[in-house]
Amino acid sequence: MLINIGIDAALIAFVERAVMHSESTQENVASRSGLLPKPTALRVATQRAAHQVLDNPLVFDDPLAMKILRAAEDGPLSGDLSEYNIPLLKGLRASVVVRSKLAEDEWDRSRQCGIRQYVILGAGLDTFAYRDPCRDGSRIFEVDLPATQQWKRNCLRIAGIEEPAYLSFVPVDFEHSTLTDALAEAGFRADEPAFFSWLGVTMYLEEQAIMSTLRFIASLVPGSGVVFDYTVQPSLLLPRERKAMEVLAARAAQGGEPWKTFFDPTSLTKILHSLGFNDVEDYGPEQLNGRYFSGRTDGLRKSGVSRVVYAGVIE
Repeated sequence: MLINIGIDAALIAFVERAVMHSESTQENVASRSGLLPKPTALRVATQRAAHQVLDNPLVFDDPLAMKILRAAEDGPLSGDLSEYNIPLLKGLRASVVVRSKLAEDEWDRSRQCGIRQYVILGAGLDTFAYRDPCRDGSRIFEVDLPATQQWKRNCLRIAGIEEPAYLSFVPVDFEHSTLTDALAEAGFRADEPAFFSWLGVTMYLEEQAIMSTLRFIASLVPGSGVVFDYTVQPSLLLPRERKAMEVLAARAAQGGEPWKTFFDPTSLTKILHSLGFNDVEDYGPEQLNGRYFSGRTDGLRKSGVSRVVYAGVIE
């Protein structure tokens, strides 16, 4: 059971129900496809789909979010949708959609500068490759755990979503495999610049694995860059943010996906510079809310539990 750490009892009860539904859904997915995806991939897809249904105007327009979710689980977003608007889940939804929006905005900017390789690390049920026709000759590489990719491809088949010719699936375990070799085998050109998005992953990895991936990106041709998010050191959070983070982290751990790494924003910026990134922007809640949620009256706001970084290599 979840330890009461001062958060509203109704909120805790809803998190308990959401987790029970997630675990039941995982069993349904496994029985239908023979595959068992990471629970996080399904939760993130649910939040993206919930945004399409519950929020107006949209911050992140994803017309395939609901379609692929329907293929992934039985009865997505059924029942009382108002429960998704409790503060904890509304804040989580804001974090999910704003990091996706920022990543795709930065990819658009990179593409305008002539970058033609887009690598999505920990892709889960991300739908970008199926929404953008990439008529400019761009290549997209989706990197994820082998079982997760098999599950996703099965979901795509069920949903009737075609896999485009410019997309390559790259199976890799961030903890135990070499990203460099896996990408090379998929046709990635290390002698050309590339843009990476890496969302909802770093908190589940050991710091050494995170640094290895960032070091690889920093070693690429100038013009390369990455957008990634990370969880802030708990001691730096506001009390309510810290309590919400503890609820989410505790449930992730019970689902077999413990949060392992947290960062101090100031220290992380120094680390990124030391790795070779010379263009670093760390986006906190004030910047993201001002850029993407300004003028809203529905309370959709980004908290300070996590932050989003753009790190690039320029001449």
